Amino acid sequence: MMRAAALISVAGLSACVGAQRPMALAESGPVAVELAGRSYIADLQPTEAGPVLAMTRDGAAFGNDEGAEAKRAAEAFCGSRGAAVNRAAYGHYAGGAWLFKGGCA
Repeated sequence: MMRAAALISVAGLSACVGAQRPMALAESGPVAVELAGRSYIADLQPTEAGPVLAMTRDGAAFGNDEGAEAKRAAEAFCGSRGAAVNRAAYGHYAGGAWLFKGGCA
């Protein structure tokens, strides 16, 4: 009986180890970012697949060809929090915004 209880305890602890840790910098909500005289909005949110950082430009929407500018603004946002845009993620354009899966790492 004691052996079964110990086994259950170890199994319970191993389940905790395998669980995902809380997402860093999650759910920041919209945050204003200033870079080179332009204003941007960063919105870092959790999703089932992991964090996503949405970057929009204040005023005019981003174009599909402006991913580099969006990434510089995302780097400024993450940098202000002691992090960087997740290097494993690449940007996706969606309706005037650039989305960076993985958020800040």
